Amino acid sequence: MILFCSDVDGTLLDSGRRLSARTVAAITATRAEGHPFVLCSSRPPASLRLLEAEYGGAGESLIAYNGGLVIDRSGAIVVDVPIAAADARAVVEHCEAVDLHASCFAGERWHAWGADRWTDREIANTGVHPDAMDARAYAANGRVDAQPPHKIMAMGEPELIDGLEALVAPMPGVVAYRPKPTYLEMANTAVSKATGIRAVAESLGIRLADVVFFGDNFNDLPAFEVVGTAVAVGNAKDAVLAAATEVTARGHDDGVAVWLEERAAQRVD
Repeated sequence: MILFCSDVDGTLLDSGRRLSARTVAAITATRAEGHPFVLCSSRPPASLRLLEAEYGGAGESLIAYNGGLVIDRSGAIVVDVPIAAADARAVVEHCEAVDLHASCFAGERWHAWGADRWTDREIANTGVHPDAMDARAYAANGRVDAQPPHKIMAMGEPELIDGLEALVAPMPGVVAYRPKPTYLEMANTAVSKATGIRAVAESLGIRLADVVFFGDNFNDLPAFEVVGTAVAVGNAKDAVLAAATEVTARGHDDGVAVWLEERAAQRVD
């Protein structure tokens, strides 16, 4: 059995941020052979479940928030490592002071900054709606202590993101990824996509050598270091392309599906 894991944005989706019919078919065929296909993303669980449903993968393990929250096939949480409440509070207070949008994702809940264009964009991108427009209150009134966030995502003008990035850089408990100039994603330094994949592989009894991972961005590099086969899509960052064991077509050109189809063809031959 081979464990297939894939990043989502920039890797698995088409230009409309959807799973193409070709990708759905390729994943379905792979799963029909008995191989699990697990989504590994910075997205929240609800968004990953929407994608899983498109190829009949509901109930499969999932790796959310860059490895901060991992749920196995039984629905049990096997990794639960949020950002420390004090660090989360410091980030939100800074964002409030400079008027920078920051959404907090804690478990299944999305505490959005407010009804603004950044929240609207995230709804459009992920298909998930906020549970509340209360990120500032969530951080200020003690709820952050009861349920700290697994991810904080700041969105705004690049110069404001620069300032936040400088703030969190010396925080030993926070790791930040900047997928684009206007976004900064933060998680606990103790987790990564690599730790998430380790947890899922262990739960399924699969060796890391028998894991294939598809990725495109800097936060995929830890996963590339531990899996047996690291596949970069053609649009990946240069560092990701250099670290890959194989390279496929661009994500928007169904790169994951192309690789899975080629693997299937080789097995037939």
